[in-house]
Amino acid sequence: MKNLKIVALALAFSPMFSFAQQANFQIVGNAPKAFNGKKVYLDYTKDGFPASDSSAIIDGKFNFKGVVEEPSYSRMVFDQDGKGKLIAQNIGDRLYFYLGNENYTIAIKDSLRTASIKGSPLHDEYVAYLNEIGGGFMDVIDAGNKAFAAVNKDAPDANDQYKAIHEKFEARFEARRVKELAFASKNPNSIFAVDALIDAANKRKLSEIEPIFLKLSKEVRQLTNARQLEARFLAEKSVKIGNKAPDFSQPDTHGKMVKVSDFKGQYVLVDFWASWCGPCRAENPNLLKAYNKYKGKGLEVLAVSLDDTKGRNAWLKAIKDDGLPWIHVADLKGWSNEAAVLYGVRAVPQNYLVDPKGNIVAINIKGELLHQELAKIFGN
Repeated sequence: MKNLKIVALALAFSPMFSFAQQANFQIVGNAPKAFNGKKVYLDYTKDGFPASDSSAIIDGKFNFKGVVEEPSYSRMVFDQDGKGKLIAQNIGDRLYFYLGNENYTIAIKDSLRTASIKGSPLHDEYVAYLNEIGGGFMDVIDAGNKAFAAVNKDAPDANDQYKAIHEKFEARFEARRVKELAFASKNPNSIFAVDALIDAANKRKLSEIEPIFLKLSKEVRQLTNARQLEARFLAEKSVKIGNKAPDFSQPDTHGKMVKVSDFKGQYVLVDFWASWCGPCRAENPNLLKAYNKYKGKGLEVLAVSLDDTKGRNAWLKAIKDDGLPWIHVADLKGWSNEAAVLYGVRAVPQNYLVDPKGNIVAINIKGELLHQELAKIFGN
């Protein structure tokens, strides 16, 4: 318990109806010339897919230019130490903000975290929202991890200190969720009402979230993330044992479209995973053992990857390295994978066993439970 668990969220929003948007976004950055040659990276969402860009600081300036179809929760990373983007984005200098088709002026003095951002009404609204709910999610995470790091691990009461810190920040997150629900209730026309409800839904029951969601304005409920949240409500009610498995179609590793309904007449295990998911990779040998035992008796596996466009090569490599002979599909939208949204998947690995008639007969069967359930169907 030496760091706070981070819930991965994919945040993307549809075209803004409350802000005047220009044709594209332009980011002009200023930094001390001592940073010349250092790189700044930008991660955002474009056309529903993850997008990235980079800019070197030259003569104390860096810039980005592009178009987003909808404002998106974005991340800027400043690789001050020249150790590469991966290290910088995890423990280095980074900034989270909302990117719309607006003009941004970002002034760095000594850190991107403390940089000033001017020129964007969207950003001003976002700052006001964060102030109302108790700060940014990653700001709380960083503060918690800093507190954990300050504990002397050799102290006799180290575990008690870790527990106290964990409880303190869990209480802070809970207080933040209360404010998020209040914000969404009071601001049905704000895009950040959706942001608030999505975050609160990670700990609160969806039955508590849905009534507030239904009171949001029609325009807000058309936002991409609002539709994804609504899909979670529907999935909780319909994706159950005994119900029909929702059908979907996604491209396999060669681009051929594959549907769940293609497997009608046989058992298919719809398995959600990702190349970067440690527990998924650890479960793969167990799944492979079951597949080899029962594939001749009518079992198929349809693996749906939550890798994104940047992770396509890692996805293909993981399939090869783990020796996974079954069918693999992905729309490469990461956590916004449309099949995952349809099934209400919030963590991986997660799977659904579908019978020859298309009905769900088991959910989340892994480890020894997988073999027990398949033995009931196919025999030993």
